[in-house]
Amino acid sequence: MNCFKNKHFTLVIICLLTASYSFGQIKVSEFLQESQIATLDNNKLYFVDFWATWCVPCIAAKEHLGVLQKQFPNDFYVVSLSSENPLKVERFLKGKPNKLAVAIDYKKETFRNYGVKVLPDGVLFNADGKVLWRGGAPNLKANMVSKFLRMQTKTSTVESFFNVVAIDEIAVNEYKPTQDLEIKALSTKSEDLIVVDNKHYLKLTGTLKPIIGYLAKIYKNQIVLPDDLNTNYEIYFKKPFSANENMAFKLITEMRLGVDRKINEGEGINFTVENPRFWDTNQIDWGENNVRYLIGDSEIKADNVSLKDIAYQLAHVLDIPVIVPDDTNLSLTPHDWDFHYKFFQLMQNDLEDNYGIKAEKKTISYPVYHIQKKAP
Repeated sequence: MNCFKNKHFTLVIICLLTASYSFGQIKVSEFLQESQIATLDNNKLYFVDFWATWCVPCIAAKEHLGVLQKQFPNDFYVVSLSSENPLKVERFLKGKPNKLAVAIDYKKETFRNYGVKVLPDGVLFNADGKVLWRGGAPNLKANMVSKFLRMQTKTSTVESFFNVVAIDEIAVNEYKPTQDLEIKALSTKSEDLIVVDNKHYLKLTGTLKPIIGYLAKIYKNQIVLPDDLNTNYEIYFKKPFSANENMAFKLITEMRLGVDRKINEGEGINFTVENPRFWDTNQIDWGENNVRYLIGDSEIKADNVSLKDIAYQLAHVLDIPVIVPDDTNLSLTPHDWDFHYKFFQLMQNDLEDNYGIKAEKKTISYPVYHIQKKAP
């Protein structure tokens, strides 16, 4: 059975393909195309490139991966993996064809297994499925691939490396919310927050705590929820809506919840801005309805993002509260950003030199929001 030649049917049919795929390392739903550059057999390395059609940096990264694949056509195999509707990806490939292998992770199982939350992202494996390296595609250089190839002796075929659990479908139309806010409780349990932000809606899937944190741009440990409330939801906000609209308040009000704000003290990072030198919004341009920020293992890049949003992202990766000035205009106006965060002193220098932001790690006071059901 050839997994690369898969026809779509009018109903969703889930077909478990056993045979030679039973011992595959990485699960995919189907291959839309095989590589037109690399060989299917005897590969020492596999690079899974997580991407989406709406992600402009992902598309640019494919140019780099195409060049890299041409340099190593025999022992190295690149697979671009999307979790989108396969018909949408096929339409995209017709308009912007490339020669890399393209696969679908329709149930997002592999995305979840490797904690993919920000695109583009990528994982380099050996033939046994061991993770050798992880990062954005542009950071994977030819000398790194050469080094890893020299360290490997075992090879495997594409068919044995990937476990194909195919989902054939056609005419599964993208759902578009009809109400301004739609809330659906889910029975499945997952701590991961999945965000879909396109021209029609903002969709958040996950437990309530990170959903509220994302909407309010508040660090997760500044939100306290009882376990019986912190269950999984699928939430849609219909567009258009105001960029400064308080979406967290709207959700909390709709769910008939109450908020008790208290002040805690502990270690955190405090931002002070006396002479701002913020970038304008012309430094980075990824287009409309595309990813707004990219978080790597050492730096954050962002297109048209507020200081408050950047502080929220920084708090998430450093696992510590980050407090910004109360000045609404200063904290909520969009700007472009590019700075390191892995080493604190380097981050301090980047923020102060490029943006006029003084970052101090010290004992700070910060708000904590206790969310409860309202009394009847």
